[in-house]
Amino acid sequence: MLVTCLLPASYSDVDLGGWGKAAVLFDLDGTFSIRRLHELLLSRLRRFLGDDDPTDSRMTSLEDLATQYLRNLHVFRPTSSAQLAVTLLHLPRYHVTEPRLQGLEIGLLALDSMSAFYWRDRYTLEQLRDAPDSSSRTPLPPNPLLHVLKALAKFRISHRPVVLMTNWGLNPLVKPSAAGEPGSSFYRQHLYPFPAPFEPHGAADAISSIEASQAREGRAATPRSDTSRGSRSDRAGAILPLHYHITLHPSPIDPFPVTYSLADALEHEEMRGVLVQKGEVKGLVRTPGSDAVGEFTFRIGEREVLVDPDEQP
Repeated sequence: MLVTCLLPASYSDVDLGGWGKAAVLFDLDGTFSIRRLHELLLSRLRRFLGDDDPTDSRMTSLEDLATQYLRNLHVFRPTSSAQLAVTLLHLPRYHVTEPRLQGLEIGLLALDSMSAFYWRDRYTLEQLRDAPDSSSRTPLPPNPLLHVLKALAKFRISHRPVVLMTNWGLNPLVKPSAAGEPGSSFYRQHLYPFPAPFEPHGAADAISSIEASQAREGRAATPRSDTSRGSRSDRAGAILPLHYHITLHPSPIDPFPVTYSLADALEHEEMRGVLVQKGEVKGLVRTPGSDAVGEFTFRIGEREVLVDPDEQP
């Protein structure tokens, strides 16, 4: 998504399929590699434009082009939910004052991962709840994630970027049984508040939020500020509509049958090694209000990410 957002639609009359827009990334897990993204950009450029022609001094090198497009990426690394919420609230001001961003549309706002501060926030709220001087009449402060979602919703309404949020999968809907029956491919939402359109408590909010978002498209709107516990504005599905949900799983590799001898295992070791090295990942795509589940696969290579690699010419 970052590569597609940063690349232009075309270069030298060659269609690149990009958006030609700026991207904002919140590297909350601290795992983002700018070198890796540069490699992916360069690989995409080589696929469409071919390798550099050393005899043509008029052409901008592909390395320079990739570096030029990277200038439209803006990375933030907040270290708490509070910092994340404040940064999101000040993002519109950054947009109009940062020279590299002025005049550019923000096409993608990515947050990786929304679960980064989950344990810390949970611990803080539990400490407040169990404090000796806490009174049952004093309401607990809202989960810090609520402020993040409201700030995110506000920016989405004002600037309308594609919002991409990653999330950990901690609790399967159905755990594997002792008899060997497989568990569910999907997970319960461990964050609160957070959109959960495929769980009973979040489905209605998800549908109504998407409908409201579509109805006010093209108009500016401000989320309701009511923060009383249990109110509709506290429910994440009413704050931030979730249009697509993608669950990622490494493509499974079947274990050796129990009837295999050591010689059989050694015979198939090389083939299994190829499957492991291939590194395929399966994506399961769901949409709120629909029971259909779409599928796609991609492979993470050394220099590029191939979607549906078996279908590549």
